Amino acid sequence: MLTLITLLACNSGGDDTGFTSTDTQTETGEQQAWGPIYDDIAEALQADLESNTAAGVSMAILSGGEIVFSAVFGSAHPTEDQPLSTDTLFQIGSTTKMFTSAALLQLVEAGTLELSTTLADAYPNSEFALDETWNDSITAQHLLTHQGGFYDYFDWTASAEDRDLVDWHEEVFFPYLWVMAEPGSFWNYSNPNFNIAGLIAEHHLETPYPDLMTANIFGPLGMDRTFQRKSTVNDDGDFALGHGYYFNGLGETQEGPVLMVNVPDMASARPAGSGTWSTPTQMMEMARFLLGGDGGIVSDETRDAMKSIQVPIDSTIDWGYGYGLFVGPGVYLNDGYQELQVLNHGGNTLSYSSEFWVLPEHDLAFSILMSGYGSDMSHTLVTTVETLLNLGDFEEAPEVSFDPARLDDHVGLYSDQYNVGDMIVTRQGNDLYVEMPLLDELGFAVTSKLQTLSDTVFYLELDGAWYDLTFLGEPGSPTEWISNRAFVVTRAEEADGSTDEEPPIATQRPSRVEMERRLREAALPAVPLYLPAP
Repeated sequence: MLTLITLLACNSGGDDTGFTSTDTQTETGEQQAWGPIYDDIAEALQADLESNTAAGVSMAILSGGEIVFSAVFGSAHPTEDQPLSTDTLFQIGSTTKMFTSAALLQLVEAGTLELSTTLADAYPNSEFALDETWNDSITAQHLLTHQGGFYDYFDWTASAEDRDLVDWHEEVFFPYLWVMAEPGSFWNYSNPNFNIAGLIAEHHLETPYPDLMTANIFGPLGMDRTFQRKSTVNDDGDFALGHGYYFNGLGETQEGPVLMVNVPDMASARPAGSGTWSTPTQMMEMARFLLGGDGGIVSDETRDAMKSIQVPIDSTIDWGYGYGLFVGPGVYLNDGYQELQVLNHGGNTLSYSSEFWVLPEHDLAFSILMSGYGSDMSHTLVTTVETLLNLGDFEEAPEVSFDPARLDDHVGLYSDQYNVGDMIVTRQGNDLYVEMPLLDELGFAVTSKLQTLSDTVFYLELDGAWYDLTFLGEPGSPTEWISNRAFVVTRAEEADGSTDEEPPIATQRPSRVEMERRLREAALPAVPLYLPAP
């Protein structure tokens, strides 16, 4: 995931002429009221719902501290006509990360931890079996900014019992999993960073993670319909179900309608966003906090740090990551680039999608939740920005560098013995090509030629899906790593053509099914939000 936000949709006009209430009846029969300025947004929302496999969608807009638009369309059930309301719960996925960040930052403010505190000191039972020095190198700052060096991993079949946040990490993650690069080497989006952050918060507060979040984060913010246990949502009864992936009786993933019994609920991954349920109007309480400090969950100084770039996402462009938030100075809209301060975070679980945007200079925020996996909401995102803001003339976009000399740095043999095996990079003219023998053997269609974004960022096509690759290293020197959230390949070629030693323990050759699980989460959407379309 990179930093350029590209929103591809039809241009929608509009001017802020005030709020005149009109009533619109949804397909489910609920009456919804908004002014005519929001009609284009409502139409875009319905169009995005129709163009995706999701069953339902819910959206809220906050402007000037007030919710000025709230609407739902579709059904609360993927195969039946069931009414939705603006109180209906959806999963928010990785949008959870800003809340987990706040919980750990509360411990920093209390003096319990420092951002420089190592994992070894913050959680003593965290020694990795493969290398006992790793937890001495990972800090709280690394965890909150995706710099822990982990590859992205969820165990979607893990237990829902609260104690499994501890048990799974101590019995599975630390004994058997690994760090792909030296912590702090580079930004690479990876859920384990935040799962461990939540584990640390639970350890020091001696309170189950969902309960500490309710007491210390959701409660103070006024988010009384935000939950992190599926059992609580079941008891509530007002929830949306949708379309995506589920595990059948053989443990294999299947695509289709996902009923509540098949919605995963893993305690081990809650802090990163595996099972947070909320509504767009609830999410606007977090927006109020980010905009004005309402709710007071952390100090203004810490809130400003959350909203500030702590680590650049890529050297070619100006976006970065704060604490649980992407932070950027501009976006690509339908007709060109626009300077615009943006805080945002998306989210996906196996059958839900989320978009959360805050535009501080305009005192504007909005949340969109859909009951479908990997839903593309770009038309609604563009329409909302272009309808509600007087954008003026489009500016010249920041230049993306391309120095052909850098391509020679990237040529060579790389390896990820735990995941995708070898990657062989070659150059022909101003293009890079890759071979991935293990994926070939597993039956993946690997398109050899990479699509170029810059001299360090490229797109790889596997089985018709796109993956971003970032080449990391000093100009003029051999590239050290190629990173994607699902894998990091490390340069393996020595001067004599030999390769580095094998990892500390041998790993079994992954199956096609296992590899599909690993890659699915990292695939870019059909219209990438953070990237120009390949």
